Amino acid sequence: MANPGDRDGEQASDEPAGAEAAGGAAAPEAAASAASQREMLRLVSELYYIRSLGQPEIAALTGFSVSKVSRLLATARATGVVRISVEGAPQEPAPLARALSAALGVEVWVTPGHETAPALAARLCGVAAAPRVAEELPADGAIGLTGGYTVESLVAALPAASRPRAVVVPLVGGWDSSNPHLNSNEIARRMAERMGASVRLLHAPGLLDDEATTAALLADSAVTATTRFWGELRLALVGMSGAPRHSPGYGTVMDRLDDAGRTRLTARGAVGDVAGHLVRLDGSFVADEWERRTISVPIETLRKVPRVIGIAAGSNKVETIVAGARTGLLHLLITDEPTAAAALALIYGRSAPGLAAAL
Repeated sequence: MANPGDRDGEQASDEPAGAEAAGGAAAPEAAASAASQREMLRLVSELYYIRSLGQPEIAALTGFSVSKVSRLLATARATGVVRISVEGAPQEPAPLARALSAALGVEVWVTPGHETAPALAARLCGVAAAPRVAEELPADGAIGLTGGYTVESLVAALPAASRPRAVVVPLVGGWDSSNPHLNSNEIARRMAERMGASVRLLHAPGLLDDEATTAALLADSAVTATTRFWGELRLALVGMSGAPRHSPGYGTVMDRLDDAGRTRLTARGAVGDVAGHLVRLDGSFVADEWERRTISVPIETLRKVPRVIGIAAGSNKVETIVAGARTGLLHLLITDEPTAAAALALIYGRSAPGLAAAL
């Protein structure tokens, strides 16, 4: 007859053996379950990506809910069951870009798309330009930007990055609640978020009632806390609006003008603005009280920035991009195909033999 100590010893030795057996059995089951789950991810992905079935069709075939199919597809991408490859953007400028670059004397990058409606052209150009601009973003230092439809779209499409030593600052005043794309503070905040950078907000409206108020606000310590970064810019990203006579179908800085103001600036040859400064087609600047009431980075300060990128597209911006390049402020001009082609036609003349040769 075994004593209790023997039984205790047997029991003690039996428990680990039982646990080991259970663990040994569980391991193959877990592996099989994981393999089965991965195979399900593969099957659903094949139905969606290879056989081109929609998510509702897959749900009907499998008995899953549409939301579960969506989750499975997301998991397949996250775990590497699905690996999506997209051809990279061209590394060399297109012939159209080279032709416009030669005509204007600045580097030009042309984005794809054939939209002529101003709003669509502006947004598509911004989205398409995002990867190109991302290559230009410095790892540290100050980065300035204006507002506008195109710049807002570009910022929203920027790939996520980590540049904790960089700081983003607005180059123009904003606070236009009726037109969020003109709210330079919000666009700067979004860009800093996408870049993993810090941001300094400009607590000032874009246009004030008189020149004295503008001068006083620019001297205020709450404003200079941000504008001091203008002298430290490593990169400036500037949008360009169309001429005062244009009504593109979306809000622009020119909407701050009344009819008399639009007529006055048109008579003075203004074809648009670059970073809040009115320009003529020949690249000269228009001196006007409207500009002196505007909160924007000074022209002299902008000229000292090592890299200035101007971006604009749309039928209302053709004269503006030519004028902007001719100011000498820009190092890189980004526009779309129709705008670039129209700019060349404007420069050379539609019937000029040089246009066909340039293209």
